[in-house]
Amino acid sequence: MTFELQLERIRSMLESSECDIEILPPDEEKSRKLLAQGGNDFSPLAAVLAGTGGISVNSILRIYGCGAFDFFERNEKLSELGFTAVAEDVFGGVFGLDKSGTLFYLMPDELQFEEFGEDYNELIDWACDREDFDRFYSDYKKQCRGVIYDEIPINKGISLYPPLWEPCDEKRSAAAVPMEQLLTVEIGVMKKLSGEAEETEVTEDEE
Repeated sequence: MTFELQLERIRSMLESSECDIEILPPDEEKSRKLLAQGGNDFSPLAAVLAGTGGISVNSILRIYGCGAFDFFERNEKLSELGFTAVAEDVFGGVFGLDKSGTLFYLMPDELQFEEFGEDYNELIDWACDREDFDRFYSDYKKQCRGVIYDEIPINKGISLYPPLWEPCDEKRSAAAVPMEQLLTVEIGVMKKLSGEAEETEVTEDEE
């Protein structure tokens, strides 16, 4: 499908959604390069990358484009996750595609990957469904009582204390921190947990 037709199809879906969606303008130079590389056949992902600076959904989900929510910059930072990151949310969750194109979600409360859908199309479909979107994030939002999402700067996310991956029976405190910082902490904890799991396996094997 051509770039124009693919982007028009996606814009139509977004504009007909009951979600509060903002399509950000692309970086003109990056957009031109992507359009030149794409030829006449654009996938939904390629059209979003070339035609938008990113997409904000309910001030919670940020789908990457080539601008404010930059696909290329974010994937440089998230290369250790081992997949192609295509979106993030203010809670520290990351959506990404594996080598087969399957969509996964890094859960910020468990710091583990779960399969989310067959492909990138499912991310767009889900982001347009207000009921599914609200249901998915209901538990996370309960942990962030008092947070007004549309007041969070686009380059920041929500840091909770204790963090989501630690059990807590009391109210957590919330603060807006640079998104890069939030994700860096998550990756560091994931590495530590992975290392501890490997040590446990080695110890058990030795016994």
